[in-house]
Amino acid sequence: MTASLTNMLDDLEARLERTQAELQVLREENHRLKQRLAPDEAVTADQQAPVESAQVDNATNVDSTANVDAALVKPEAPENTIEPEEPEKPEQPEGAAQTPSPHALLNQWYERYPNAFFKGHTKPLKVGIHQDLAEREAWPNKLIRRALANYVNLPRYIKAVRVGVERVDLDGQPAGKVDKEAALHAAQKRGDKQAAGQPKERPPKPKAVAEKPRQEAPKPPDSERISEKSESRKPLSMEDKLLGLQQKFEGR
Repeated sequence: MTASLTNMLDDLEARLERTQAELQVLREENHRLKQRLAPDEAVTADQQAPVESAQVDNATNVDSTANVDAALVKPEAPENTIEPEEPEKPEQPEGAAQTPSPHALLNQWYERYPNAFFKGHTKPLKVGIHQDLAEREAWPNKLIRRALANYVNLPRYIKAVRVGVERVDLDGQPAGKVDKEAALHAAQKRGDKQAAGQPKERPPKPKAVAEKPRQEAPKPPDSERISEKSESRKPLSMEDKLLGLQQKFEGR
């Protein structure tokens, strides 16, 4: 397009030069005619006046036409170029020069969420609180999980997770209670066998010694007992008495 505009301008300039040259030729010819026709100067002047005016008007029209054409072919201003948009940078917390470590991020949470993260007496956190942290924090999800794991594995936190204890969200509001499964998992971390459902071993009870039944001698029949009684009731003879005394002396 620039080349075509240049050609049009050159064409207009050439036309203007030709017109001016023709005008100059006419003026010179007019001057020669005036010299030849000196006696008829008045008549010639009257006749040449319209011609000159016509020529001047023609030259003026040519100049104005050239100016108009030049104005029409005036080069247009270049269109505004669209600058590429710069990619938006992820927003970072104010005052953060670089990504913190999990421990450093946990220390920030102690200050940012004082009703949820405690350095002393601890309360169990809401189930799924890592999702709430991901919505509020500008850090990667992996870093948030590692910082949260550092907190929930603290001994004081594990000690606080017991059945029925109230859980809290990031604002310290109640968010459910600890169920048996979570309490059992925490008890296993504490090494609490009784809380984990394993009863303590009891010392074995001493076995009772079974008493043997006494063996009673079989009772003799009634006839034998009657005969024994009758024999025991008989008086001893003299020989029996002497024999008994002799046995006593020998036994001494």
